[in-house]
Amino acid sequence: MPSSRRRFVRTITAGGILTALAGCTSDLEPSTATPLPEPESNPAPAAGDPITVSRDYRASSKYDYYPETAEVRRRTGYRKHVNESGTTKEPMYEREPASSWVTRVGGSVAGTEALTTVRERLGVGSFDNVSPGIGYLDGDVRRVTFAYEVWPNRSGETRTPSVEFETLVSAVPRTVTANLRFEAATLSGTFHPVVEFRQTYRS
Repeated sequence: MPSSRRRFVRTITAGGILTALAGCTSDLEPSTATPLPEPESNPAPAAGDPITVSRDYRASSKYDYYPETAEVRRRTGYRKHVNESGTTKEPMYEREPASSWVTRVGGSVAGTEALTTVRERLGVGSFDNVSPGIGYLDGDVRRVTFAYEVWPNRSGETRTPSVEFETLVSAVPRTVTANLRFEAATLSGTFHPVVEFRQTYRS
């Protein structure tokens, strides 16, 4: 998937990435000075049972959905107007096509819920070095990416997470459907998570 991986690199640069170390940093132990082999399938499609998550925006003071224009508007503030009758406030919005909003915001919702599900399935209370990411388009497919990272310690030994790559792949839901409910309609998006194996060499 060269095109999707290029997009993923750009996402990292922009700071929008969901990085999941498979296990707590406090549990990491040195293993071997020989770099670990990269899995044959990298990134690997997630293999866990699908999940569905819902969010209710009907009472939101931030987002409004307008079906007549198929766009979501985010309220950014108000513009004051002063006339003979007094002062009135006009809402100001940022507008975004509903489809891209579902990919962006729905992807963040899907990624966060997927991570919560992984913690429950693996019996891990929390992950260190984990930040929720955003969804992105891989052609016509919506995805959420988890990065499984290993790195050498100061002595040159490779430190690996306590949970193996394949175990993480089997715990991440293979699809996450996000239902985002507004007064006018419910916007839905199905995301296909992948897990990317990385070796990071630090000075």
